[in-house]
Amino acid sequence: MGRVLLFVGVILLGTTQGVAARCVEEDAMGSDTLRGYVQGIQTALADHGFKPGPADGKTGPRTRSAIKTYQKKAKLPADGCVSQALIDHLNFAEPKIYAR
Repeated sequence: MGRVLLFVGVILLGTTQGVAARCVEEDAMGSDTLRGYVQGIQTALADHGFKPGPADGKTGPRTRSAIKTYQKKAKLPADGCVSQALIDHLNFAEPKIYAR
C-alpha cells in the first residue's frame, strides 16, 4: 500500500511540474482576454509573413507553430506561449522580424 501511494505521489509531482512548464500567463487570463491576445498575435504574425491561420482567437497548432517560429527568429525562448511580452515584441521590436 505504501508503495502505491508513493508511486501516485511521484506521478502527481511530475504532473505538477508539467503544469509549471505550460504557458502560465495564458492560464491566468480569462477566456475573453486570451481570445483577444491570440487574435492580436495572429494578426501581427500574419503581417510579419508568418502563417498562424485565421485570426479567430483560437490557439491551434498553426498559431503555436507560427509563434515558435517567430520566437526562434527573434532569438526569444521558443515556448509557443501567448503573452504580453510576445505582443509587445511583435509590435515594437526594431528591427522588425519577418518570416523571410
